[in-house]
Amino acid sequence: MKPQRVTFGRMYPNAGYTARYRREIKKLIRAMNEETRSEILLLYSDKANDGMLRDLQSVMKKLREKWKKEFERRAKQMAEWLADKTQKRTRKDVQRQLKNMGFALTPNYTDAQKAEIAKFVEESVNLIKTIPMHYLNDVQDVVRDAVERGGDRATIHEAIKDKFDHPLVQTEKQAERRADLIAKDQVQKVTQQMAVSNAQAYGATKGEWIHIPGEKTSRITHMEMDGQIFDLDKGLYDRDVGEYVMPGQLIYCMCTFQAIFPGTE
Repeated sequence: MKPQRVTFGRMYPNAGYTARYRREIKKLIRAMNEETRSEILLLYSDKANDGMLRDLQSVMKKLREKWKKEFERRAKQMAEWLADKTQKRTRKDVQRQLKNMGFALTPNYTDAQKAEIAKFVEESVNLIKTIPMHYLNDVQDVVRDAVERGGDRATIHEAIKDKFDHPLVQTEKQAERRADLIAKDQVQKVTQQMAVSNAQAYGATKGEWIHIPGEKTSRITHMEMDGQIFDLDKGLYDRDVGEYVMPGQLIYCMCTFQAIFPGTE
């Protein structure tokens, strides 16, 4: 007779961590927005002049260098904070779950978890530091177009008004949505990574995929994965991307899993 399957370790992203991560990203965006707006408007007198484009390039270069470094610095701090908080939270939750199930086990943590944290921090920094690059390139294009049309200060101010008021895309709503998605994605990603590491520390090698529907759409392949058993060090094959994936690995994937207790697979 096969033993009854015992599962544990299901984890969901912490809403408080997501809110703080989102808040910090928006704070950076607002600071960059304010400085960029001030710097560019200082370039112009009442009428446009031939040196504006040259001066614009100089100002934008300075802003890129500054904000690239600032976003990298703060992104690293945020990612390290998030990884540390999530690691501690998932360890505590797994221990609580197993204790409630009547198990008194000692986890065997390895350097693999440290490697996972380092990988997450690097990927998170790479994602967040693209924000100033795209934003400043977009701003420069808007201002250059206004200058080339021979606009005066008032014309240029109107041309960039919407861009500066809504730094990431075209509207404030879209900018906030992007910040929300980045924060949501990163908190989910590190939560699932730490959940896998903790399950493995207790000897689990298998997990059961749990599909979590998206707000508007869901990946068909992930819907089909719901309930399937997979290796915790491999994941399930996703034909849409042509590789094995883990819950939360793909951008905006909100799926989770539950680990299967050793011997009850």
